[in-house]
Amino acid sequence: MKLTINRESLLPVLERATGVVEQKSTTPVLSNVLLSASDKGLRITGTDLDTEISGTIDNTGIESSGSTTVSAKKLIDICKSLATDSIIEIELNNGTLSLSSGRSVFNLATLPADDFPVLDDISFATTMPFIENEFLNLINQTSYAMAQHDVRYYLNGMFMQTSNDKLTTVATDGHRLACCSLAMNNQDDDISIIIPRKGINELSRLLHSDTSTSIELQLSDNHIRLQKDNIRFTSKLIDGKYPDYQAAIPQSTLHTIELDRMQIKDTLSRVAILSNEKFRGVLLKLSSGLLTIKSDNPDRETAEDSIDINYSGEDFEVGFNVNYLLDAINNLSGETISFSLNSVESSTLIQSLDNPNSISVVMPVRL
Repeated sequence: MKLTINRESLLPVLERATGVVEQKSTTPVLSNVLLSASDKGLRITGTDLDTEISGTIDNTGIESSGSTTVSAKKLIDICKSLATDSIIEIELNNGTLSLSSGRSVFNLATLPADDFPVLDDISFATTMPFIENEFLNLINQTSYAMAQHDVRYYLNGMFMQTSNDKLTTVATDGHRLACCSLAMNNQDDDISIIIPRKGINELSRLLHSDTSTSIELQLSDNHIRLQKDNIRFTSKLIDGKYPDYQAAIPQSTLHTIELDRMQIKDTLSRVAILSNEKFRGVLLKLSSGLLTIKSDNPDRETAEDSIDINYSGEDFEVGFNVNYLLDAINNLSGETISFSLNSVESSTLIQSLDNPNSISVVMPVRL
């Protein structure tokens, strides 16, 4: 393998591929990226066995084809250290990968390309078309509620379901839930999949909020794939049954208040300063025409603030983890949101009045 490539062409693709690489993997080859040079250009692939990202650079001077794997961290650190307009010469010789640019020369150890697991031979039976920024919005308004290391492995990802010409994304960690829906046309099959957390995070990095081009998701029984420009994303799906999220969404409530989204966000942020650092609890008290928010901590410090509201019901108090409330508010759009509550023991429904298709449900806490 021998080629010449511009640093500015190499670095963006390399950064994408190394994003999924586990630096401390117990399998040495998984700490590497796969470099494959052919008449189609240079293809760079990174994987952790569950998620794979590969990118192809076609404006390269390929003198001879070949493939190998090399440390992802060392390769990207070398590229970042070179000048912006550097031309890099890459050559594989007797198991050593040589990179040279100007007077700089680096010789890197390699592992055989045959040892690298590649997700190529997958039969994708279903294709789902989307508008790029609309699909990214679905992800962003839901992903914050995914669990991270829950023993209920199916919660460590995002549930995606199509039914009745509608796509719904759902995420929950058992303490809060986020759900967002989008109308779809010409979707004949009802699909239910769970995309792992890492796959969702990589998708959100790959997509752009200011782009309204059409994209396609490909689905098999066990994998999801997206090809965007010269980058290919592939992820295994979580094999499990997602809980009945509809049962967690309150269908009717006794108390509903409407709030200016930025005002309640700023008020909660101020009061949260003196909340318990471990439990992050705040108390919301509804009284005639007023919402009062309080917090305290083990040092006997307290904070209190209030907001005028249109409420004339009975006095009502309920406690929440303030981080969960702020996450929900930050990921809803529009100027006005609603809080719909039943009791101190039941979950609260938070919605944007401008976008009823995006909702958040937060469980209360005892303070």
